[in-house]
Amino acid sequence: MTYRVVLVPVLGDPADTAALAITGTLVGQMRSHIVGLHVRSPISMAVSGGMFEGAYMSPDILTSLEDARQTVAAAARDSFRRWQEASGIEMAAAPGGSATLSAEWNEVEAAVSTEIGSRGRTTDLVVLARSSREYSAPTDDALHGALFYTGRPVLLVSGAPPADLFGTAVVAWNDSREAAHALAAAWSLLGRAKRIVIFISGEDDALRRSADRLVTHLAWRGYAAATVVSDASQDAGVGLLAVANREGAGLIVMGAYSHSRLRHLVFGGVTSHIFKNTTIPVLMAH
Repeated sequence: MTYRVVLVPVLGDPADTAALAITGTLVGQMRSHIVGLHVRSPISMAVSGGMFEGAYMSPDILTSLEDARQTVAAAARDSFRRWQEASGIEMAAAPGGSATLSAEWNEVEAAVSTEIGSRGRTTDLVVLARSSREYSAPTDDALHGALFYTGRPVLLVSGAPPADLFGTAVVAWNDSREAAHALAAAWSLLGRAKRIVIFISGEDDALRRSADRLVTHLAWRGYAAATVVSDASQDAGVGLLAVANREGAGLIVMGAYSHSRLRHLVFGGVTSHIFKNTTIPVLMAH
């Protein structure tokens, strides 16, 4: 899959720098168009149905909230512009047949998850920074919008970019539709990997046979030789990150929420553990 149009929600957070750097590395050879987006929720959403519901909001408090929102928006805008200019990327609002990378900037006031979901559906990939502030997946509207509403793969970036994004890629395989979807979304990245590790949790014979078939499939595609690594840890998320760190992975590929949506409404299970603890970029699909 070629990521011709990439959406990067810019949060106005220091973590944005890593997400933008990874984006440049990913698409540098693809002549892609990068869509920078900053979404801020209307103050009315905070006052009605939000964290300030039922509280009296004086004009001074409303002004202070708006000032804070504008400060974050300015930080997001400046972060994107600095990266775009330092990377020598042309700004372009419409396709023009350019043979180089291009970018555009959008800033809107709307429900964050809804807006990211809508705009993400008309792109090929969403690259999202995990906030450097205290992280809580259930309240991450940007993450909800990207994973649940776009129908597109999401690359979650946490911390500094790895030294070699395409050195070793770890594919978390549980023989599910979500894992297959993530794999298909990662073909262009796996094709650039120097080494591929297939991670399976537990000692299930049927899953091992499926993983072995995946190794053969990757070989038919002409990719780097793949090996299967199993982990008997009771917690698959802990096992996955342990293997990825041990193997020096620059990228993890995994399906998200392979169990019922209801069970994971509060971001429970393996996906939650990865969100909260990974320091390695994770490409996932729901």
